[in-house]
Amino acid sequence: MVKKRLRGFTLIELLVVIAIIALLISILLPSLSRARELSKRLVCASNTKGIGTSGKIYANDNGEKWPTPPFKRGAIDEEGIDYLPAAGGDPYNDPGAVGYIRDQETFSETPIDPGAGSTEMSVTRAYWMLVRSGDITVTQFICPSSGGTPDDTENLDLYYDFTRYENISYGYQVPFGPRDTQPREGMDNRQIIAGDRGPFYTPGYEPRPLELGDPPPLDLEDSPKLWRPMNSTNHGGQANGEGQNALFADGHASFVRIPAAGIDGDNMYTLMLEEWTNTNAYNRIHGDSPHISAAKNPYPGQDAFGAGASKYASTDSLIFP
Repeated sequence: MVKKRLRGFTLIELLVVIAIIALLISILLPSLSRARELSKRLVCASNTKGIGTSGKIYANDNGEKWPTPPFKRGAIDEEGIDYLPAAGGDPYNDPGAVGYIRDQETFSETPIDPGAGSTEMSVTRAYWMLVRSGDITVTQFICPSSGGTPDDTENLDLYYDFTRYENISYGYQVPFGPRDTQPREGMDNRQIIAGDRGPFYTPGYEPRPLELGDPPPLDLEDSPKLWRPMNSTNHGGQANGEGQNALFADGHASFVRIPAAGIDGDNMYTLMLEEWTNTNAYNRIHGDSPHISAAKNPYPGQDAFGAGASKYASTDSLIFP
C-alpha cells in the first residue's frame, strides 16, 4: 500500500499569506488608532465639562464668581500681573510658571496697605482652588491624549498650585484683569472660559515663536487643516492639532476644530489686538499670543478698544496656558 504524501505550504504561499496579513494590519491599525483617539477625546470632553460643573458649583458659593486667586488688582494697568513663564528661564521656578512657590498663598492689596498684593503667580492657581474645594480631582485635569501625568501631591491643603506643567492639560480664562473679564456667572453664553491647553508652548514649555503670520492669515471659512498650527497640542501634537474641547460660559463643552470659536470668531488662545471692527476682523480671529504681545502681562482685551480696560474687553477669551 502506497502512503499518500502530505503536501505542505510552499515558501511562496507562506509569503503570500504573510503579505496579506501585513496588508490587513496596515489597513486596520490606523482605524484602531483613530478609534482610540476618539475615545480619549470623549474622556477629555468629559473632563472639560467637569471643570465647568465645578466652576459653577464654586460660583454658587462665591458671589457668582468663578475661581480667581487673590492678586494685586491695582497692578492691572501698572506693572502687570506676571503669569507668563520667562523665555529661556526655569520652567518650574520662574514667576508665573506652574508650581512657582506653590506652598505660599497669594494676597490682594488692602486699604491699609495698598502697595501689598501678589503680582507673580500662575493662571493654574485658579484650578487648584477647585481641587482644594473638593469639587474636582487632580486626575480630571489630565487629557488622555496629552501625555501628561496627574499631580501626585498627597496633602492638597498645604499647596496653592499644581506641581508642574505636566500635571495640567487645560487652560483657563486669564483671571488677572478687570472684574468684567474674569470668569463669572452671567457672561455671554458664547464666551469660552476654559479648554484644552493652547499651542504657544513647546513640550519643554518654552514660548513658541508663533506670530500672526504663522500660518498665513486665515479666515473662518478656511479648511480646519490650515488652522492646525493654531490649535491645542493635546489632540495631534505641536503644530498639528486637530482641534480642542472648549468650555462655554453656560457650562457646556464642545470639540471645535479651529480656535476662532468664541464671540464673533474670537480666537480663544490669543489677545484681541487694537480696535476690532468688521473691516479689521483678523485682529479678533487671529490676535496675538500673550508672550509676544506688546502689552506687559496682558489681560483679556487689554487696549483692544483704546487704552486701559473697556466693557467690550469681556468678550475676549484668553485661555492660558
